[in-house]
Amino acid sequence: MISIRSWRVRLTVLVIVILAVYLSFYIWILQSVKETVTSIYMDGKNGIQLDESRVSDPVKNKFLQFIDFPNREEDDEIRFKLSMGHVFHTFVRGKVWVEYTYKGVDQDTKQVKYGASKVPIQIKAKLDQWEWVIVDKKEKP
Repeated sequence: MISIRSWRVRLTVLVIVILAVYLSFYIWILQSVKETVTSIYMDGKNGIQLDESRVSDPVKNKFLQFIDFPNREEDDEIRFKLSMGHVFHTFVRGKVWVEYTYKGVDQDTKQVKYGASKVPIQIKAKLDQWEWVIVDKKEKP
């Protein structure tokens, strides 16, 4: 017969292990999604290349639809930043909430010409062959 004290210890250890695994996935999803989102917005800039296997073209276009500024030029310096973010997941699917700041800076004057600041987005991701793939994105214009 297992004593009550032994049950409490086992239950405590089990809860700690489950929490540690959940938090590990939380960090993994957040880091992976933020890396992919950064590569979408910065593709071709500062030596950053997009891994096409982590996002489909229709979803990628959802990310890029609100950054087509009329005074945008090819040689503008792009400054992109993501907030810390939050995740809810079920170990195989997850939602990530982050805010992004996107600015285009003139190379000569170093003045911000266009951009968006602290724009909230919701990203849905799924685990596919041990990689987090972005399957949807929601953003209000």
